[in-house]
Amino acid sequence: MAFSPQHEYFSDRKIFHGFVPFVMGTKLDALLVGPERAQALQVWEDLCAEVSRLDAMLNRFDPSSELSRLNAGADAGPVFPGAELLSLIRLCEEYRIKTGGLFDITRGTCGEGLQFEPDGSLSLNGGSLDFGGFAKGWFLRYCKERLEAVGIGTAYVDFGGSTILGLGHHPFGDSWRVRVTHPYTGAVLQDVDLVDCALSTSGNRPGYSGHIVDPRSGRPVEARRIVTVVSEDPLEAEVLSTAAMVADEAELDGLRAHFGATVKVF
Repeated sequence: MAFSPQHEYFSDRKIFHGFVPFVMGTKLDALLVGPERAQALQVWEDLCAEVSRLDAMLNRFDPSSELSRLNAGADAGPVFPGAELLSLIRLCEEYRIKTGGLFDITRGTCGEGLQFEPDGSLSLNGGSLDFGGFAKGWFLRYCKERLEAVGIGTAYVDFGGSTILGLGHHPFGDSWRVRVTHPYTGAVLQDVDLVDCALSTSGNRPGYSGHIVDPRSGRPVEARRIVTVVSEDPLEAEVLSTAAMVADEAELDGLRAHFGATVKVF
């Protein structure tokens, strides 16, 4: 599916709406409140350029992406990621350590971790890499930094319905309120009020389960478990929502204490 950003501007309220129907396997929706049309359009074009660039690097379902090419060459021995991709892999390894192995971008290695070599090469130990629990949060961290840098303090960015950034508050309310419902029953689980923070939700749903794997055992999580995480850092919200899907109660308490985030499991 072609990358096809769309936008509209409501000049009476100075509200810009941008939408990308398909990127990183899902959709991207953004509201920017307050900027003039020209500034809003420039920021939106910057955000679209960045998400498109990250998709070309991190999308493991695209055979032409840098990540896919890296994974394809792993069976032949050590691989050589580009400088930026290597830095992201190192960052993910830091989160693996910080979460006690609950978050891990490797697939098929059962928590063995990665082997970094002084020459910049990387051994995947027979596995592959998957940035599915990282990439959206990384992009929303970029969004937050970019919007704050240009003085846009009121915005709502929804990436696939599961990772959401709320800056400032709704034009007609005290926050950006997000309702979380149970994907199997439709029951309301909680209403989350976002003010200068992010929400990430992970879990199984009808027709889409088992996509989250316990990195320590290599087994998919089949339970009807729903996790929500609220954090000032969109990336950490995304990382923790993935980690919490495989955590027990003691490990959940450890994540809350270490990262200072609000983690709820339903």
